[in-house]
Order: sequence, then structure tokens, then C-alpha cells
Amino acid sequence: MNCKVRFAPSPTGFMHIGNARIAIINYLFCKKNNGKFLFRIDDTDSQRSKKEYEDSILEDMNWLGITYDETFRQSERLNRYQEVMNQLIKKGVLYKCFETVEELEYKRRLAISKGKPPVYDREALKLTPDDIAKLENSGALSYWRFKLPNKTISWNDLILGKISYDLNSVSDPVIIKADGTFLYTFSSVVDDFDSGITHIIRGQDHVTNTAVQIALFDEISESKFQIEFAHLSLLVNKDGSQFSKRLGSTNLGDIREQGVDPMTIMDLLATLGSSADTVPFSNTEDLIQYFDISKFSTNSPKFDIEDIMKLNRKILHSKNYNDISKYGIPKEAFEVIKENIDSYKDFDLWKEILSSNYFSDFTPNDSEKKVIDLFHHEIIETSGLNEDTLKEILDKIKKELNISGKSLYKPLRKILTGQEYGPNLIKLMLLLGKLEIIRRLKI
Repeated sequence: MNCKVRFAPSPTGFMHIGNARIAIINYLFCKKNNGKFLFRIDDTDSQRSKKEYEDSILEDMNWLGITYDETFRQSERLNRYQEVMNQLIKKGVLYKCFETVEELEYKRRLAISKGKPPVYDREALKLTPDDIAKLENSGALSYWRFKLPNKTISWNDLILGKISYDLNSVSDPVIIKADGTFLYTFSSVVDDFDSGITHIIRGQDHVTNTAVQIALFDEISESKFQIEFAHLSLLVNKDGSQFSKRLGSTNLGDIREQGVDPMTIMDLLATLGSSADTVPFSNTEDLIQYFDISKFSTNSPKFDIEDIMKLNRKILHSKNYNDISKYGIPKEAFEVIKENIDSYKDFDLWKEILSSNYFSDFTPNDSEKKVIDLFHHEIIETSGLNEDTLKEILDKIKKELNISGKSLYKPLRKILTGQEYGPNLIKLMLLLGKLEIIRRLKI
């Protein structure tokens, strides 16, 4: 397949789960079809675009392992946009408008009150050259709209199927603001045309944009429109309500700080909203082979941040020692704590716990102190520390103090590790060794 896709974030904020999903699906689709991947920075909004956001997006892309074949910024192509704008003005499909926001809102409400669709009435097309000159001389600010053709736009969507959109139900879009800023609808089409994009994969909220952009593309291009589209259903919260990145921490930077493996994000978002099961792959190559865009449905998938953590546990539990050796955990320790690792932050925690200068801040009550004191005595008295001797000691304490396993293990675990839960206590004790256990029991 001749395939070239693009991921085009605006550097007006940090990358969140919704952005990452689009990037990942585009990337996997591209690689599955041996295509090329364009990374474009849509930074024509100079007021809101910031270098820190662009740097953060790049960091997130690198973390996920998403590489690209080409890259550019829209701010570098303003001359090209101006060239196409002049071309369209000559063709008579762009026209100046002067209505203010307040005037347009009044027209919108009036149309609704009359039971009509709130579509722009094209009053600006009635302005004569003299009218325009008078308005501009009076200081009125003009902006440009694209005159949509009187027809229905149709395309075969890779996810939604056959889509038809009557352009008479859509307002002529503003494509150049009064301050000269080129808006997304226009600049994106010019870029997609010039870059030779073959497939555009994005959210369902862009369906109307697609109809408008196909019409605009037809005015720019001399050839038949050939780009294919796939519109992904939008995420919703776990309760079915509209998804909002403001609810919970969905920025990739924040998720990364929680110690999540990048393959967790790749695996989950590559299948979320599709009929394919989420499989905890440990590498992108296997995920590419598994990925299938035809399995995505029109239903809105539910996103729960906990799903990331659950999948992350599975992926980390499948790691071998070579995968995590860089975290400084000895191999014998890794085998003991492995099943209790939920995130990469846990490696730091256990590295601290297993260090020779660790002391728990646990303060036992009277009954807990009896357990600790008796265990301390028995450990000192035993000549050799192994699994059998430890079991004997623990059984002896249970009988002597007439306590259950929980009343025995909880205070010992907390005084030794500071944690209420954790790996098998006997294996952990063997890992620490007799002298270290005695040191930690001194309270």
C-alpha cells in the first residue's frame, strides 16, 4: 500500500491520552503498511503555542518510541499559505467578511428562533468593492471565508463506512482571521496536499471538518481527491460521561512520572475502542503485526486510568532481569519482589527498602512489640537462617503468643520494610540476611 500518514499536534498544551491515541494508531497503521510517518507541528496560533509544550510533545513521542520520517512546523510555511490564499481569491472562492462576533451570534439566534439551521447567510457576498473600501477605511476588520460548493460530499471512511455530508447545512468556514492568522481548516489542507498524505486518521469530532476540507482540497488540487479517512470514536469516562482531560491526570508526562512502561500505553491505546483484545506485548514490532484498524468500532470506548495501571502490572511482571537491571536491583532481589511491582517507581522504593541503611519509622503497639521482641530473640538464638528455621521460629511465636498469621506477619513486615503488604515474608527475610534483620528489629 502507498501509505503516508501524519500526526499534527498543536503545541498549545501537553500531550494527553486522546492525542497519544491518535499518534499511536497513525504510527502503527503506517508501520503495518510500510509507509511513511510525518510529524507536523501545527503552531499557527502564535498566541497559545509555546516551546515548552512542543518540547514536552517531542519527549512523549520519544518515550513511546514513535519515530518519524519527516517533520516541519506550520509557522515555517506562511508564504506557501499566502500563495494558495491568493490562488483561491483569484478563483473567487474566498470572500471578505466584516461581521463582528456579536453580529454573528445575533444572526445565529435569529435563525434558530425561526426554525432554520444556524448557517451563515453569506451577506458579505453582497458587498460591492465600494462597500468593502468604505468599511476598511472606517477601521472595520475583515477576515476571509471559503465559499462552499452547493453539493454533498461523500467518502468511504475506514471506520464509519459510507459518509455523506450536505455542505448546505454547514457555514462557510472562516479560514483566515482578521489578524492574518491561517486557521487549521486551511493550513492543514495545504500541508496534506503538499506532503502527499494518503491517509488521515483522527477523531470523530473532525467529520464535519473532513467534508469542508475535501471541498477545499478540490479547489487547490488539479487532480482527483484521493486521501482516505478513518475517524475514531471519541473516548468517554468509565461511567459513560463525556471524556475530559481535566478529570484525573491524563497528561502523558504525569503518567510517565507514575512509573508506567511506554508499552503499556502503546498496547492499551492500540486496541481501545476495537474488538481486538488488549495484549501485553513487550515490544512494538509484535504490536505492529497484531494491529488492525478494521477492528475499530463506532462505539465510544471507556477510558479508565486504572486500566493503565492494571496492564502495567502485567507487563512489568512479564519482564526478565535483563529488562530492569538498569534500575540497580540485584537479580536475587528482583526474583523476590517481582510480583509486587506495579510501576517503575516501585523499583526505587524497594531499592531504598533493601539498602543497608534503611530503618522503618513503624511504631508498634504493645502487642506488636511482643511479637517483634520475641522474634528478635529467636533470630539471635538460631544458628543458621534458612526457610525451615524461619518457619519453625514463626510457628513457635504463633503458639507462644496464641496469635494468628496476620497478627504475626503484619508487625514483622512493617518493622522490616515499612510496608503493610509485600513479597513473601520468609523469602524477603532470607534476602535481608540475619545481621540485617537484627539491625532492623532494634526499636
